[in-house]
Amino acid sequence: MNMKILKQLTLILAICLAAEALVAFLPFAFPSSVAAILILAILLGAKLLKEQQIQETADFMLKNMALVFVPLAVGMVEDLELLKGQAAGFLIVVGISLILTFLGTYGTVRLVQKCMSRLMKKGGKKHE
Repeated sequence: MNMKILKQLTLILAICLAAEALVAFLPFAFPSSVAAILILAILLGAKLLKEQQIQETADFMLKNMALVFVPLAVGMVEDLELLKGQAAGFLIVVGISLILTFLGTYGTVRLVQKCMSRLMKKGGKKHE
């Protein structure tokens, strides 16, 4: 059982390293974590990688995702001095980005719902 998890972890790490290498060659800034997710999605979509090959380790990582944010939170607390005198501007930016994110998510969901509704209507007419 431990060897299976080690293989899964090695596979996930290899995908992350491939994303790091890919991003290093790009002429523009791109987050390697996003590149890793895209590579993983392509591999899963092309059926070159099966979900079962990474299932247990990925589930463990998702269940313990909060641990990833601990260093970030500690770093933010250590840098609170930088926000002195900037709190109002910071809160305004956070508030605006929150509203824009909400509206963008809402708009995307509505668009997908409309598209799915049209596809369902077209698909129903073909089968009748």
